[in-house]
Amino acid sequence: MNKAIPATAVAAALLLTGCAASSSPVDTALAAPSGTTAASQTAAAPESLPAATSGADKTADFTTANAGAAWVGEIKSATATEPGRMKIETSIVDPRGADGSEPARTAIAICEAAVAIFGPSYVAVMEDDGTHFALFGHPSVPAGACTEV
Repeated sequence: MNKAIPATAVAAALLLTGCAASSSPVDTALAAPSGTTAASQTAAAPESLPAATSGADKTADFTTANAGAAWVGEIKSATATEPGRMKIETSIVDPRGADGSEPARTAIAICEAAVAIFGPSYVAVMEDDGTHFALFGHPSVPAGACTEV
């Protein structure tokens, strides 16, 4: 039994077939020639990528800005660990004696200098043994203050 197909159905079928047969620019951009992967085609050249630690080491900037401070020789490193966060390693050793010891006052001065120069939302000043000494921006310390911990 032969049934006539309406002309509009034929036209619609042809249009849909034509759309299905074509590929979009996105498809061709993602298609990889044999022997390669799409990822290898879109990867940037290594020399055009920024270094992973680019700008993270702030030691020279920090020590230069505080060249006249008595504690500048205690700075081992000043690092921007992520945007708005600083970690400052020192050679300070605190006997954890009386509150407000000289080493504690030094750690707080270092913390305050980092806040004044870099304006981070968080600063951690570390003792020589790697323990936290003074913090700024941590929920456990008063807001807006560098505090011995």
